[in-house]
Amino acid sequence: MTVLSIDLASKRYADFGLAQLDPGSKSPSFPTPEELGLHDPPQVAECAAAIDSYARSKSIHVILLDGPQGWRHPRSPIEHMRLAERVLNTPGKTGTPGHAKPNTYLAYTTFCIELFDALRKTYGWELIREGWEKQRKSRWLGESFPSAAWELLGLERLPSKIRRDRAALRKFTRRLAKVTGYDMPRDLTHDQIQAAVVLPAAEAIAWRDPSRLIKVGFDPLPAPGSSVYEGWIVLPRFPAV
Repeated sequence: MTVLSIDLASKRYADFGLAQLDPGSKSPSFPTPEELGLHDPPQVAECAAAIDSYARSKSIHVILLDGPQGWRHPRSPIEHMRLAERVLNTPGKTGTPGHAKPNTYLAYTTFCIELFDALRKTYGWELIREGWEKQRKSRWLGESFPSAAWELLGLERLPSKIRRDRAALRKFTRRLAKVTGYDMPRDLTHDQIQAAVVLPAAEAIAWRDPSRLIKVGFDPLPAPGSSVYEGWIVLPRFPAV
């Protein structure tokens, strides 16, 4: 199965990072938002339709999105955040519907959750659940957290402060290529590199190989409307190759 990883943003599509890997390949490609037909400002319905259309055209059966898939369950004993976010110490914390910490994350959080909802409810993508590897013919939709993926691959996290430092970005790209065996282009953006670092987790899902995958959290639970509570964050298990 071809897999796709997307480092999301809610303000402009130029801040999206996309990384794609075909079956048996070690050479990721990096499509642009324009290739998906996306034009600012980001809108959930348009974005979901474009992602699904692109996925169908490229025979993509696994998509990872860097952003929350659901809200914190109201009865969770963990305050202000989902279990997966507590375990991984994510910078943004997803609260009960309509709440996030810090509050500046709310627009991004809402965009991500609504995008997951649209891909599930309108286009039939399935969220990762216990026993996912036993199911056939499913198109899987997972939540990633690239910052944690770096450490699980035995590498230093890619810092946000080097977003425009080409030399530093190339260094991290080389390190990622060495660990994964991927043939990586020389000049990738920060967002593209963040999308690429979770490709080993997407590959594990495509190959139905739970030994190469770490899941953090618990199964997504139905919430009022079209959303879910909680959910798994999926990460690559070291070694990736």
